[in-house]
Amino acid sequence: MTLRASLMASIEALKKEVALMADYALSNLKEGLKSFKTNDFDLAKEVMRKDEEVDRYEEEIAKQALKIIWKEQPVASDLRLVTGILKLITDLERIGDHASDIAEMTLHLENTRNQRVMPISTQMSEIVEEMVLMSIRALVQVDDNLAKKVISRDDEVDELFQKLILKMTNELKNEKIDPNEAIYTLMVAKYLERVGDHAVNIAEWIIFMVSGTHKNTLLF
Repeated sequence: MTLRASLMASIEALKKEVALMADYALSNLKEGLKSFKTNDFDLAKEVMRKDEEVDRYEEEIAKQALKIIWKEQPVASDLRLVTGILKLITDLERIGDHASDIAEMTLHLENTRNQRVMPISTQMSEIVEEMVLMSIRALVQVDDNLAKKVISRDDEVDELFQKLILKMTNELKNEKIDPNEAIYTLMVAKYLERVGDHAVNIAEWIIFMVSGTHKNTLLF
């Protein structure tokens, strides 16, 4: 096998591991949200336990990426890709953390739900899940145009978060929601908003892989 072929094989293996990590983190996010919506305490505890697997992925992928840099000595676009992966796995790990955080909120709530509030957080979760999934596809394909679409959806999440805050304030003012439930529902929404931010971060690193520019700053 030539040096170039060896490098390409190593990079493809690295991308595959990152895709597996991303799928795992996204699955945890979906299950964390499901546990919150359905008050499934057992599922919530399982999601919290699975967070350790996401952490393991991050550690192993970082080792693999550093090994490629040391052993294969990639240059230009190949080096940008490996460097970008080293950066974005931190955001994937944080998405896994927020999935666990959402699951933990479930353990603080009773069986009741204010259905006038939940539709907003559900809409947020659907958009955020789409953003994460789109960022995974953009990574696998190294597609900066798809990455830009991820970034463009972030405003929708922010607007829904502000809408939820306003709705929650009115519900509390009119004593139509339990204060404890309001707090934890709002915290879940904040975690969703942060997941959206991490999806944007991943997209920005994918753009860097293609262009060498990160947040309008040319790095290499």
